[in-house]
Amino acid sequence: MPRRSLPTLLSAAILFVFLSLPAAAAEWGTIRIPSGSPVKIGMGTMLTGDYAGMGIDIMHGAEMAVKEKGLILGHPVILQVEDDGCAGPPSVVIAEKFCNDPLIAGVVGYMCSGGSKPASDIHNKYKMVMISPSSTALELTSRKIPIFFRTCWNDRIQAQRAADFAASRGWLRAAVLHDKSDYGQSLAEDFAQHLETRGGEVLAMEGVTRGDKDFSPVLTKIKPLRPQLVYFGGMSAEGVLVVRQMQRVGIRAKFLSDDGCFTEKDFIQAGGRAATGSFVTYAQEPDPAWVAHFESMYGPRQTFSPQAYDAATILLMAVESAAERQPDDSLLIDKRRLRDALAATDHEGVTGRIVFDTNGDRTGSVVAVYEVVEEGGKRFFRKVPF
Repeated sequence: MPRRSLPTLLSAAILFVFLSLPAAAAEWGTIRIPSGSPVKIGMGTMLTGDYAGMGIDIMHGAEMAVKEKGLILGHPVILQVEDDGCAGPPSVVIAEKFCNDPLIAGVVGYMCSGGSKPASDIHNKYKMVMISPSSTALELTSRKIPIFFRTCWNDRIQAQRAADFAASRGWLRAAVLHDKSDYGQSLAEDFAQHLETRGGEVLAMEGVTRGDKDFSPVLTKIKPLRPQLVYFGGMSAEGVLVVRQMQRVGIRAKFLSDDGCFTEKDFIQAGGRAATGSFVTYAQEPDPAWVAHFESMYGPRQTFSPQAYDAATILLMAVESAAERQPDDSLLIDKRRLRDALAATDHEGVTGRIVFDTNGDRTGSVVAVYEVVEEGGKRFFRKVPF
């Protein structure tokens, strides 16, 4: 092999680095918004079915943020909403649709962990960013997918908080139910595991099926165990039936559930008197001025509209930061630059300060406990000092 001089080797190294830069920059690809075309934000949430109340609430939160933004560098911003059914198959179909739409810069969604998990694989393939306001399964961020972020919390935080609360009340003999979903089951298992570390005893761990209406067989099975607490990991459509049917079969234990039951319409109103005295975990209350503004536009908020508002807001901020106006008034958005702008978020939102860790989880999340109380003929959630 012939020897080469030091200047020649340095020149070759510099040339190699120079030639590599465009390839690295183009690694994730770009989004080009033509002159006069809108910047689209995709959204996957449930618009029909048992959890539609929660899904429409999420849609309204994102819609409010998009309306307030209006324009990015002269281009109108619009929200394209699709019904993800709170499930994997429709979410995958929507993800393929969004990722192949040249005008969509990023996505707010999907609503449920069971949808976000397979959809995130599609998004990662195309390197399109997604921010879920409501998918809490731990696995979503433990896989270290670089395009996934969330403005809610992860289930481990929520489950531990619930178990700590139960232990603080002395409810150590618990029957644990879940809806067999990625969300409900992992949450229930984390709750049970943490309760046992606090000296608790899990008397039963039972799964129920989403969409079923009669849970009396499983409740009749756990009644002789005389639990002090029934913990349910799942959504309000099933949770409200569990709490009503507990009374019907004669279970006098306390009922504790998760953010899936934090909805006045689908849990408190649907549960009636049976819901009074129930406990659920949820975030700290959002900015009351924002809540008043939101409710003047859409009526009573339900659960994740504040987190959806914040998700859409920071996505729009990142798009505006990453977009470059071209001489023909088109916009060029480098996908890697957009992702990095999101990862660097430090924003005071209506749900508090939003900063992400290296896995896309929101840092500093605080989960609170709420009780359904009845005063003056009205039932509502009241935060429990804990």
